[in-house]
Amino acid sequence: MEINDTILDWFCLIKTRGVGSKTFWAMIKTYQSASEALKHVANPFPKANAEKRLKSMDCELILANDVLFPSLLKRSGFCPPLLFYKGDKSIFSKRKIAIIGARNSSVNGQKIARNLASNLANEFTIVSGLAKGIDASAHLGSLGGNKSALAIVPFGFDNIYPKENQKLFQEIAEKGLVVSEVPYGETVEQGMFQARNRIISLISEGLIVIEAGYKSGTMATATMALDFGCEIMVVPGSPTDPRNLGSNSLIKNGAHLIQNHFDVLEILGVQNKPENKPETKQNELPITNNVDNLANKNELLALLSEAPISLDELSLHLHMGIPELLRLVSELEISGNICRTSRNEIVLNRGL
Repeated sequence: MEINDTILDWFCLIKTRGVGSKTFWAMIKTYQSASEALKHVANPFPKANAEKRLKSMDCELILANDVLFPSLLKRSGFCPPLLFYKGDKSIFSKRKIAIIGARNSSVNGQKIARNLASNLANEFTIVSGLAKGIDASAHLGSLGGNKSALAIVPFGFDNIYPKENQKLFQEIAEKGLVVSEVPYGETVEQGMFQARNRIISLISEGLIVIEAGYKSGTMATATMALDFGCEIMVVPGSPTDPRNLGSNSLIKNGAHLIQNHFDVLEILGVQNKPENKPETKQNELPITNNVDNLANKNELLALLSEAPISLDELSLHLHMGIPELLRLVSELEISGNICRTSRNEIVLNRGL
């Protein structure tokens, strides 16, 4: 990381106790520079400590006055003064759409996220938060075919969350861009998730919601995005599935209902003809018959919804052989948790 006086001054000011993004920009406006502002704060963060920390970080840093810094991030007084990143810096200046949703998402929700991301990545960089479920599926979809992904993470790069997405983090850092407002070595705090969601809301011109509970981080992100003038687009879901209560309420209150990526392109003013953009196939997942790796009943139920899903798709998603899957499905049928359709697809048995 290249370090100069401006970087040191900005880092010291934002790391000074009591100085958040809003205070930082207010002080810059008053004193015209971070260097001057540091003369008017109590106990400024020491420059020697700042230089040592920055030199020890295995990443790069971009200031809000950089020409490549995302202009949409500046829509609010809460714009982060600096961001740490790994990957392709040019992605900062590209058009972006966020895809977010439930961590405990259904197979169909993950499939929709992956396909939307894959097709929209022809026109936009796809943004998400590296969480389980919809976020991870959106990242995987946007990485297909050498397309880029942008992950906004809540903690420093020395503390990737969740741990199971460490490999995905590395792939995005190599092929796309990973961004954090938090430097290495920071103590984990709950507020860091809200700060991450704020960046997702600010950096994107459109935000797609797939499966969001009524009181969820996804809903909080969508609300922030709406306040920042972002276009909110929602994939509708079954009204009996709690994972759709929030997302369906967004539609009820005026968000765009979308059924495919062409709807998104139309909403955002991108000229596109369906015959010129064939649906991109999902990346295939390996199957294993290792009984030790079988998902339990609760994990399978968490993936299902009232939307039918084939045994083949469940087998691919769970890395489970068909014989083992059929035994599990039979047990859940007997207990009344699931049903099979006339086409032998699986649906969650949830009464109205």
